[in-house]
Amino acid sequence: MSTPPGGAAVRNTERIAANSFWYGLELFFTIAGALVTSVVVAVRIGPQRLGYFSFIFLLTNFTAEIGSFGLPMTTRKYMAEYLNRGAADVARAVYHLALKIQVLTSAGLTIVALILFVIWGDPAYRAPSVILILTMAPRMIAFIPSQANNAAEMMKRNTQPSMLGATLNISGTLFAVWMGWGLPGIAAAFMAGALLDTVLKLWIVHSTLSRTPLGSISPELRKRMLTFSGQGLVLMILNLLVWDRSDVFVLKLMNQDIRQVTFFALAFNITERILMVPNALTTSVGATMMAQYGRGAERLPRLAVEGAKYGFLLVLPLLMGIATISKPLVQLVYRQPYQPMIPVLAIAALFAIPKVLIAPPTALLQAVENQAYLIWVGCVCGIIDISLDFILTPHHGAIGAAVANGVAQAAASAAIWWRAYHFFNVDLKLRQFGKIALCGSVMAISVMAVSYMIPARVGLAASIAASIIAGVITWAGMLRITGSINSEDKGRLSSAGRMLPGQIRPAYCRLVDFVAGI
Repeated sequence: MSTPPGGAAVRNTERIAANSFWYGLELFFTIAGALVTSVVVAVRIGPQRLGYFSFIFLLTNFTAEIGSFGLPMTTRKYMAEYLNRGAADVARAVYHLALKIQVLTSAGLTIVALILFVIWGDPAYRAPSVILILTMAPRMIAFIPSQANNAAEMMKRNTQPSMLGATLNISGTLFAVWMGWGLPGIAAAFMAGALLDTVLKLWIVHSTLSRTPLGSISPELRKRMLTFSGQGLVLMILNLLVWDRSDVFVLKLMNQDIRQVTFFALAFNITERILMVPNALTTSVGATMMAQYGRGAERLPRLAVEGAKYGFLLVLPLLMGIATISKPLVQLVYRQPYQPMIPVLAIAALFAIPKVLIAPPTALLQAVENQAYLIWVGCVCGIIDISLDFILTPHHGAIGAAVANGVAQAAASAAIWWRAYHFFNVDLKLRQFGKIALCGSVMAISVMAVSYMIPARVGLAASIAASIIAGVITWAGMLRITGSINSEDKGRLSSAGRMLPGQIRPAYCRLVDFVAGI
C-alpha cells in the first residue's frame, strides 16, 4: 500500500524534529563550552600571541574541512539513498569504501602539512602547530561515521561521542590554562577531544553495520560516487574560500597589524557558533532530504523552503540581537584590548544572516546531483570575496574582511535560491519571509532603544540583560501581530516540542500558542 502524502509529511516532520533535538543538544553543549574556553584563552593569551595560533588553527581547520565534504557528503548521499531503497548491503559497501579512502587521504594531508610547516612555519610556535596538524587526521576520519549516522536519520548516535569529546576538550583546555601550559596545552586538549570523538563514532557505526551483509558497488554507482565526491570536494574548497579562509589569508598579507586576524577570527567564530543553532534544523532537513530522494523526490522542493523558513526564524533574532548589543558584549567579555572588534562583530553578525538560507537549497541541488551550478556560484562568489578583500583590508583591516565575506555570502544565497526557483518552480513564500524580516527589524530597534536609555552607571551586564529581555518580548509579540506563525507551522512546532523534557514542554506549548495567535 502506498504511503499517504500527509503521512509522509508527518513522518518527515517527526524525523526532522527528533534529529534537530539531538543535533541541537550536541551543538548547545559544544557552543557553550567553546565560548567559555575561547574567552578564557583570549583573555589569558592576549591578541598578539593568539594571532598566530588563530592563523594556524584556521589553516588546519581549512585542511580538515576540505575532507569533510567530498567523501563524507558522498557517504551520506548514497547511504541514505540505498538504505531507503531497502538495499542496506550496498549502503554498508558505500561506507566501507569511503572510510578506507578517507583514512588514506587524511594520513597523506597530515604528512604534507607537517612538511610544509617544517619549511615555512614559525619555530616559536612549533609544539602547538604540530599538535594541531596531527589533529587533522582524526577529525577528517570522524566525518565518515558521522555522515553514516546522518544517512540513517539517527543523529542521536553522534550526540554522545561529540559531547564526551567536547567535555574532554573543554576540561583539558581550562586545566592547561590553569597550569600555565600555554598554547601547547590548549592544542593538546583539542587533540584529545577529537580522538575520543572519532573512536566512539567509529565503534558505534561498526556495531550497527556489522549485522548487515557487505554488498558490492556496481560500476554505475561507483561512477556516480566518483563524480559526486569530486564535485563535492571542489565545492567545499570554494565554499571555504568564500566564507572565511581567503579573508584571513589576505588580511594577514595586506595588513601588518596581526591583531586584525584575531579580531576577525573571534567575530567570525562567534557568528559561526550562533549559526550552529539553526544549523541543527537545516542539517536535519538536509539529512531527511537525502533520504526522501530514495523514498520519492516530489517533496524535496517544499522541504527546502520549509527548512529555510524555520532556519530564518531561528537565526534572525540571534544574529540581529548580537549585532545590536555588540558594543556592551565585547566590552564586558573581552575588555579594553578588544575594543576594535565591536564593529567587526556587528557587521559579521548581520552579514551572516543570509548564510543560514543557503543550506536547504544546497541540499536540494545536491540530492538531485546538480552540484555543477553550485561550483559555478562558488567560483564567482570567491572572486567577489577575494577582490573585495584586496580592496578593503589594507586600510580597514578586519572590518573590510567582514564586509567582503558578507557580500559574498549574500550573493551566493541569492544565486542558489534563483537556481532552485527556476529549476524546480518552487513557491518561495516570500511574503512569509518578509513578515519574519519585519519582526526582526522591529526587535532590533527595540533592543537599541533599551540599550541607549540605560545609563552607563547601571553596568554592562544589566544593559545586556535588559536588551535581551526587550528583544525576546518584542520578537514574540511581533510574530503574533504579523501572523508569521500559521496553523501549519504551529502543528510542526508542537510536534517538535514533544522531544522536550516534560518540565519544559507546557511552557513551550504556551509560547507556541501565543505566537500563533491562539
